[in-house]
Amino acid sequence: MDTDVLLLVAVVAVALLFDMMNGFHDGANAVSTVIYTGALPPKVAIGISAFFNFIGPLVIGVAVAQTIGGVIEASQATAHLVIAAMLGALLWDTLTWIWALPVSSSHALVGGLLGAGFAGLGLDGINMDKVALVMASLLVSPFLGILAGFILMKGARAFFHLVKMDLRRADSFYKHMQILSSSWVSFSHGSNDATKVMGIIVIFLAAKEDLSVSAYVDEFGFPLWVILAAASAMAFGTYLSVRSFRLIRTMGERITHLHPINGFSAESGGAIIIQLASVFGLPVSTTHVVTSSVTGTGLATGLSSVSWKVFRAIMLAWVITLPFCAIAAYLFYQVLDLFL
Repeated sequence: MDTDVLLLVAVVAVALLFDMMNGFHDGANAVSTVIYTGALPPKVAIGISAFFNFIGPLVIGVAVAQTIGGVIEASQATAHLVIAAMLGALLWDTLTWIWALPVSSSHALVGGLLGAGFAGLGLDGINMDKVALVMASLLVSPFLGILAGFILMKGARAFFHLVKMDLRRADSFYKHMQILSSSWVSFSHGSNDATKVMGIIVIFLAAKEDLSVSAYVDEFGFPLWVILAAASAMAFGTYLSVRSFRLIRTMGERITHLHPINGFSAESGGAIIIQLASVFGLPVSTTHVVTSSVTGTGLATGLSSVSWKVFRAIMLAWVITLPFCAIAAYLFYQVLDLFL
């Protein structure tokens, strides 16, 4: 096996490991509310989530992948640059899973790319226009998530008051509706998050042809094997999340008290924002959007309904994510550069 093939295998292996960890880490986004409101048992909820995580990128396409792939000059990228970026993000995902903090794998990935890209290519190798677009998407989307959760919660309450449902009947109705909304979150998660890793793999493929990602896709198309591999890794990681309730517990019970109406409103609000972002090729954080949407449903009840201590801890982790991953990826690059 020649060196180029070995390097490709290494890049793909690390990328898919990160993708699997992303599914494992972020599986709580779609299933926490549906589990804690009793709409579905855990294994069923996570099985459905894994399925929709797989088909999301197959249906929606790879616009987000091309955006992520444009963050650095792909034509100059090396294998150890791509691997270092993945390792920096993977380290943060692992640590925050241990701490049971829902953080953004998207932020982690962008931070890893920036750190490794700066180490390997310098500032000239980073496309600041793409970085600005990605950062704007990541920063604005949580506020849209809060707003969507708040509005849908108010609307859902108005609906069951209009049809004169009592709380018991409303809970029963929204439990069934949550099956749809939870599936939608999983579908949108796959369509946005799995495609980011596809973009990372294509950075390396484009580099071998001395092309940018967009030029590579124009000439060769987007490789089907990359799409299927990344979608499968994301789905498998999501399925494995049934083994751990660390993040599911944080999302499901520590931010605000959840009724089925909260769960439906949060999931629907988050899914709308994420799906629109995927269609327009904007990488957003499923974790940020859904967590914010859950918070928005709590705000619809009142400020006291939200655990601000937990929310502050989550916000602090969000702020730290990008610089931590950038520094970690920079250091990983320096180490790998000694050997590759």
